[in-house]
Amino acid sequence: MTTPHAPNQNHAADARLQQLTLWLEHVFAAQPFTLDSLAGDASARRYHRLQLHALGSANDGYYMVMDSADEQEAMQQFLAVAAVMRPVVNVPDIFAQDIDKGFLVLQDFGGVEFAHLLTDADAAQVDAYYLSAMQSLAALQTLPTAVDGMPVLPLYDAEKLTQEMQLFRDWFIPHIDATLDDALWDAMLTALVTQVGTQPQVIVHRDYHSRNLMQDRADSERLGIIDFQDAVIGAYTYDFVSLVRDAYVDWSEAQIAAWTETFWRLQQQQGVATADTLAQFTQDVMVMGLQRHLKVLGIFVRLFKRDGKARYLNDIPKVMRDLLVELEWLCEHGDAKIQRAVAPFYAYLQAHIYPAYVTKFLA
Repeated sequence: MTTPHAPNQNHAADARLQQLTLWLEHVFAAQPFTLDSLAGDASARRYHRLQLHALGSANDGYYMVMDSADEQEAMQQFLAVAAVMRPVVNVPDIFAQDIDKGFLVLQDFGGVEFAHLLTDADAAQVDAYYLSAMQSLAALQTLPTAVDGMPVLPLYDAEKLTQEMQLFRDWFIPHIDATLDDALWDAMLTALVTQVGTQPQVIVHRDYHSRNLMQDRADSERLGIIDFQDAVIGAYTYDFVSLVRDAYVDWSEAQIAAWTETFWRLQQQQGVATADTLAQFTQDVMVMGLQRHLKVLGIFVRLFKRDGKARYLNDIPKVMRDLLVELEWLCEHGDAKIQRAVAPFYAYLQAHIYPAYVTKFLA
């Protein structure tokens, strides 16, 4: 009745797939379907595309199935965040769920990622796609961050921001056989966290980039938003940086500057709290980008060293280029406090860290 298509897996994975198949047969009242396993992402979750062959109908139904066996808490967070976001942005509808088993049946937006839309698109089309993504992001930032005085999501606080940047020290620096000046490092982290803490706080998707935005198969003019279960209350620049300084898509600095102004004006139009000037917003974006890219360099190495996912190493040069742009901009245009903290670290990076990086990744 069913035709699961999955790669060769160990016994435990095969048993898990059989359990999922039996559950789906119950959910869909034994209607025939095919189930295709998708390539894994950076998490422990597994995804499958389900095609339901509706009896007596010329139309098939499509669904996405999430298997979160070891991450039931993440699944519950996914459902909670979806409920928060659904009033203003296009997140998947939920059709069936079993939290105890770790199974979820979702709306399937299709297989066309935002990144795919950009391929062979002309400049006007690219700009239109990014405008659509920024409009969804601005809408997301209109949502209240608290109800009855209680945050609707976890806080992206100083401790979390610092822990994330320490991934650069703990994973990236050892991987390239470099050293870190602890005093310069700590001074910069303190300054960055302090500055991020002054930025307006909004709902943050936390992974808002070209692989987590989809063209909705039911409405090609809309972007579907996925992989939002780690959403938090945090700085108003975080998701924008994730979008325009994507680890997987490269744009000129002139283009990013143009989109920075566009998004700043969209925030004003939506009534979202934002910087008084474009210059201040740009600095906020650069500071947030620096925090994010330090984190991502550490994460990509950790995915390789700990989880055996080597493909992320190929994206490190793009992330490093963004990091260098942000450091240089803040040294030249940042306010006095930021310059005092960032400039010494940047000089140290150029002298001691960047050469080791080049040897490891570019030689």
